[in-house]
Amino acid sequence: MLQDFVKEVEYLIRARYSILYIFTSEEERALDVFQGIGASLNKRIVTWTATKGLVLNGEELDHKSTDFRIALTMAEDLAKEPTLFLWFDLHPLLRGSHVNIRTFREFAQKTRTGFPSNSIIIAPSLEIPVELQHEITILDLPLPDLDEVKQIIRSFTDAYVGRPGVVIDQSPEVIEALARAAVGLGRNEIENCLAKALVKNRGISASDVSTILEEKKQIVRKSGVLEYISTESLNLEQIGGLENLKRWLLRRKASYSEEARQFGIQWPKGVMLVGVPGCGKSLCAKSVAAAWQMPLLRLDLGRVFAGIVGSSEANIRSALMMCEAVSPSIVWIDEIEKGLSGVGSGFSDGGVATRIFGTLLTWMQEKKSPVFVFATANKIEQLPAELLRKGRFDEIFFVDLPTPEEREEILKIHLERLKRNPARFDIDRLVEVSGEKYWGEGIRLTGAEIEASLHEGLIDAFAKRSNPEEKDRDIDTEDILLAMQRTVPLAKARREEIEKLRSWAKEFAVRASLASPASPANAVADGVAREEAVGRNIDF
Repeated sequence: MLQDFVKEVEYLIRARYSILYIFTSEEERALDVFQGIGASLNKRIVTWTATKGLVLNGEELDHKSTDFRIALTMAEDLAKEPTLFLWFDLHPLLRGSHVNIRTFREFAQKTRTGFPSNSIIIAPSLEIPVELQHEITILDLPLPDLDEVKQIIRSFTDAYVGRPGVVIDQSPEVIEALARAAVGLGRNEIENCLAKALVKNRGISASDVSTILEEKKQIVRKSGVLEYISTESLNLEQIGGLENLKRWLLRRKASYSEEARQFGIQWPKGVMLVGVPGCGKSLCAKSVAAAWQMPLLRLDLGRVFAGIVGSSEANIRSALMMCEAVSPSIVWIDEIEKGLSGVGSGFSDGGVATRIFGTLLTWMQEKKSPVFVFATANKIEQLPAELLRKGRFDEIFFVDLPTPEEREEILKIHLERLKRNPARFDIDRLVEVSGEKYWGEGIRLTGAEIEASLHEGLIDAFAKRSNPEEKDRDIDTEDILLAMQRTVPLAKARREEIEKLRSWAKEFAVRASLASPASPANAVADGVAREEAVGRNIDF
């Protein structure tokens, strides 16, 4: 990834692009990269910061050059020789200052037409004045890939090999394990993690993988946009029903193997689950990550839009870079319609939502790393049409209210989780009371409502133990039934909305559940039509 970045920068510099905007928080690493580029292109490096002014070969040229306009005047003379000017943290000086913007623009025009030099802005925030938009080309400095991370770890540990009281394990297996744990972090962050492990354990070994992972979660969380989700002790078997979706996902898992790549199979793009709230969409995302043994990153689109003007675009770019850096990975965008609610109406945000949506769509279409996008949505009418077209996701599934077979499975899973034997309960009766035979056509309890009924029944049973005659009482079928009957089903409270959603799914989404046995005997029972899952009739 870094090699591709370097090649692209060299092409742009040779093509006389006047200003490159490098979006990164890794200032020192960016300087090292451009020093290498400068040497390759026979151009000297001149840096500028607000504290030191212009610096050449490690020496400050003139302290007056800390003034940006004075620095630009001096830079005009320096630009007559082949030079790469690295401007650090320039964005605050260009924010709202028409004189600074105009002066910098004129300098860029002169270097493009008359001098063999280029300007490189290096900043952790993406803020470009409209006057400079046609002068600037934006590039993202990629986070270190696996090979570069290994080099960083070796360089760091080399300095401590042989020191008294310090044990450093530099075996290939340990370097590999540490590097895989550290992928997705910047160079300074990796070195900080290693330093912490060194101080804590007086050495570095394979046992420090957990330390790096914990630090990594903290670093990711600081972004406020991404969150590492723990998937320990989860698997697809903990999802009640949705067998059609599970089969589809298991097929896609094999697509990440080297054998699949040689066969010509491309990495899966992702899947969208649309459906009724409380029916297991979010649990699916966590369980898939556990089954595929991939890190799960939750992308909060709502937080992407937070902060000052310009930070939203920077937030989404940083988040997507992180997702690719830790690949193969799964990116979970929960209730995606809420994050994209402002798309198409630029009246209140200056078009920020539309630009971010465009960035997300382009990334989903063109990403080159094995990142699987797992999106969930409850209100399909709020989603932009561009997101739903073929090519963004491999498939769109509809998660309907659970069928009788699925409710039976859900009940057994949760009873076992409560360390109760399902055989002690009248499962058939619980399935009946949680379905349309009890509540009426189109109304069934969701998986979340069934789970809540079990916990409510457990509380009721425990409360009854205060009676001396029932001090050994345990939860039974009646406790759960009573809790179910006290429930106000979501399918009843939002009946019209769910009916519209199901009508849409019949034509545009594959059902996540397998079709019920279609024999005439069970088509109608006691005057109630067989409960089925809605969606396109495709079984995997």
